[in-house]
Amino acid sequence: MPRLDSLTVALAAVLAASPSNLLAQPGPPFAGVSGRWVQQWAGEVPAADRLEVRGRGRVVVRGASRTGIGYKLMTHGWARRGQRRVPVTFLKPGVVAEELPGGAVRLTLLDPECGACRVAMVLEVEVPRQLGELALFTSGGGASVRSIAGSVRARVAGGNLEIDDVGGAVTASTAGGDIRLGTIAGPVDCDTAGGSIELQRTAAAVLRTSAGSVRAAAVAGDLDVETGAGSIHVGRVRGRVRARTGGGAIRIAQAIKGVHAVADAGDIWIENATGSLVLTSGAGDIVAVLPNGARLLDSVLETSVGSVMILLPGSMALTVDASVRLARGRQGIVSDFPAIRMRRRGGHRGGSGEAAAAGAINGGGSLLRIRNGEGRIEIRKRQAARR
Repeated sequence: MPRLDSLTVALAAVLAASPSNLLAQPGPPFAGVSGRWVQQWAGEVPAADRLEVRGRGRVVVRGASRTGIGYKLMTHGWARRGQRRVPVTFLKPGVVAEELPGGAVRLTLLDPECGACRVAMVLEVEVPRQLGELALFTSGGGASVRSIAGSVRARVAGGNLEIDDVGGAVTASTAGGDIRLGTIAGPVDCDTAGGSIELQRTAAAVLRTSAGSVRAAAVAGDLDVETGAGSIHVGRVRGRVRARTGGGAIRIAQAIKGVHAVADAGDIWIENATGSLVLTSGAGDIVAVLPNGARLLDSVLETSVGSVMILLPGSMALTVDASVRLARGRQGIVSDFPAIRMRRRGGHRGGSGEAAAAGAINGGGSLLRIRNGEGRIEIRKRQAARR
């Protein structure tokens, strides 16, 4: 039996595709790319509007000014012989290129059948910038996609996902890792079973993680974001925002068409908001700031334990209904608007009792309901902007 360190372990993979639909395969490998244990194969196939990449290991896809699809596979294989690690070299390339019905191209990264050896694999693919659709599936590593004019679908069984400079829609998921999204011209729908999500810019987005923080800098349309445990930070959203966290804070810098935010345990801070606000915290503070000239539709702000503060333009017409179930001291509710009348009912040992306030500001308008289980409510007047 030959020794492992004789570098003669082959890729014994079976190709399901018939020879008629196989494209040109890569040529002989050469070693020494980044060390004596590394091999590299390179190949090129004709361009297609749709590309599918499947396999395991890390996959990198980049758009470029070119006519064909070029790819390069790098492998790092080794096995144990006693107390030593010995290199493993594969005699056949691990990439199969096929032409699919409809003119699409599939690149399949094969698993080497080498017993107990361990292999790290990286597949780099360079495609024409105007590629219409990319579908990427990898089971044993992360993925990176950049500079694609069309849409991207990416699914990773375990690893991080990085996608940037995409002209179409992006659908992405990973079973365990972070997702980093740069500028995406189309809508985004992505989720991770355990990791954080970061988004720079997109048309509209649905972002979900079971456990991790979420950051979205700019969304031109609606944003739907949810995390099982982590904070949510949102920049400017021109559509409506729906945000929920099982444990963490929610902060939104600007939402033009309203916000529905739920924090099971954490603070909610909304700045420069218009439209309808439905803000609920199981245990935390709520702060909402409305810009001058904003329009507030029927809204509800509610926390079980904490404080609630809303900052309103002085000219805004609203009907206010506010109450604190357990208000300590003499001022459970504070208002800068004389039209809001205070009343207090009952009492508990130590001065606790229910505080309520109601009134029509500037003749009344949309209903603003504020509820607090135990804490304080502040209804403040925002100063008019100086000219």
